[in-house]
Amino acid sequence: MSTTLLASQQELSKQLGDYWSSTTTSAGASGGATVVDTALKAKQNDWITQETYDLITSGTYDGEERLVVDLDNTSGILSNLAHGGQIASAVTYELHRLFSASEKRRALIAAARQAYPNIFKTVRDESFVSGNWLKDGSFEVWTSSSALTYWTTATSTIAQTSTAYLFEHGAYSCKLSTAAGSIMQSVSNNDDLKRLAGKSVTFKLRGWCDTADCLRIAIYDGTDYTYSDYHDGDDVWTARNEPLEVVAKIGDNPSVIQFIIYHAVAAATSYVDDGRAMCAGTNPRIYIGNLGLAQNTPTQVLVEPVSYALTEPWLRVTGIVYDTSGGFMYLPENVSSDLRLRILGRGYLDFLASGVSSTAWTATIAIDNPQLDILVAQAAMNLYTEMSMPNFTQGTREKYMQMIGFWQQKYVERCNKFRMNAPSTTVNWGF
Repeated sequence: MSTTLLASQQELSKQLGDYWSSTTTSAGASGGATVVDTALKAKQNDWITQETYDLITSGTYDGEERLVVDLDNTSGILSNLAHGGQIASAVTYELHRLFSASEKRRALIAAARQAYPNIFKTVRDESFVSGNWLKDGSFEVWTSSSALTYWTTATSTIAQTSTAYLFEHGAYSCKLSTAAGSIMQSVSNNDDLKRLAGKSVTFKLRGWCDTADCLRIAIYDGTDYTYSDYHDGDDVWTARNEPLEVVAKIGDNPSVIQFIIYHAVAAATSYVDDGRAMCAGTNPRIYIGNLGLAQNTPTQVLVEPVSYALTEPWLRVTGIVYDTSGGFMYLPENVSSDLRLRILGRGYLDFLASGVSSTAWTATIAIDNPQLDILVAQAAMNLYTEMSMPNFTQGTREKYMQMIGFWQQKYVERCNKFRMNAPSTTVNWGF
């Protein structure tokens, strides 16, 4: 269920009565200053307004927009400010006579947030573990497909992996290959780790490796390294009840606190997932600010009844305290450690490419019709609101304000019919 930014813009244009799409029938001028389409012979020359823009939607100059100067309907030639080069024959394009494609794009991107909570992104995350001191122990948060956000890489090449049977928890695992090296989390990645000074900590990890004496883990406090055994190198994941594991007493005044995953053989391949740093008698806060939850607050948090539960239902957690400004969640003391959490909630919609906010026409938003009609109505209000600002003449502004009222009514009607159902919410009494 998704719609591209280009398709959203086209739907908005159609509902505004501002949509023309066609295909060039001949090559334009060599410098890119004309677009030729015999279909335009059917239009009057004054059909082109003073604010008409084209948008090229295929070919070498796909995505370029230029102001259209005039139309010669005897030949079907549009004169425009020059594109990057000649617009060839058989190139698709659009004309926008009321608002430019870029103006519509900005309106849609803003509307994606503004239409909350009538339309929203559904959040369902199971990557967190109660009592886990590691930030992103499940390797879900990546700056790019080859760079983790909360882990530091040394020498080895890492890669985000979502191939079936090559991840164990959440949506991704981390692949290590190409060179001997390591990935590590320390206080520089996760400031909360400094609170482990003087404590006994268990670091465990699910691992897969194809070579013996390659994959293992360690804890380092600036004085002592404490290592786990190596993975057997037998091309299988460690069992859920027999992960790679190391226990260490961290010094009272450590110079560093590091949780390290070693990949010792350059020619080998390793996959790691579900890292956990557990410390008895502690209850670390959990950072959920990267989940995209509205106001950093879930609607429900559930905990599995036993470790690696395979059946439903999970248990509802109440009494949670949220630091909405910082993005942290504090579980109550009665929640046992070392259990997976399921975080449910709503987030603000956005247009995304490869999971990152994007203005590219190929970016997608996680809705389609009829909820797309709500987005369109909000975007139309944005466009007419901008045009009703004091920099326009009084008579024109009044007409645009009338259109705001029209689209406000449409927005309410569409929300009443098509708004997304809110998920169940856990109410915490006494806070």
